[in-house]
Amino acid sequence: MNILNEINRELAAAFEKAGYGAELGAAANSNRPDLAEFVCNGAMSKPGGKNPRAVAEEICGALGGNGIFEAEVAGPGFINIIIKNEYLESALENKKSFREFVGAVRRERVIVDYGGPNIAKPLHVGHLRAANIGEAAKRIARFLGASVIGDTHHGDWGLPMGLIIAEILEALKNGITAPTI
Repeated sequence: MNILNEINRELAAAFEKAGYGAELGAAANSNRPDLAEFVCNGAMSKPGGKNPRAVAEEICGALGGNGIFEAEVAGPGFINIIIKNEYLESALENKKSFREFVGAVRRERVIVDYGGPNIAKPLHVGHLRAANIGEAAKRIARFLGASVIGDTHHGDWGLPMGLIIAEILEALKNGITAPTI
């Protein structure tokens, strides 16, 4: 079972326990990962005509202490869900698959552009960092099921091309003809 299914099961039970419909207990990935991993917006539909924040507080109280996540009320009635580190540690110790945690992943095409050294300047060890991070991002996305295209962009071709053109013009001025291919 994946973690989102476990969270949804707990939320549905809490909404039912509080006297609301279980269908309101559905979590989704948070678009604010700095606040929480998942969010439940079920209280925002004002079940029973109640204030959404009061409903969210009631649901958080009904959730009680579970070993998977902590829930807190945010804003006008959002329920932020933060996965407990202890749960993740124990799951990893039990050698559960990482795919069980992420569940269904949208099958998308992802382009990872990494590297990006300026070819007009010397390369250094810092360029390896960008390449390693880009390669890791590519492998993670591929592992999660995305169709991944990895690309490195070597920028600033202006100076090298300008030098070549200047050398050709100088050679032509001195009467040296370029070889034909």
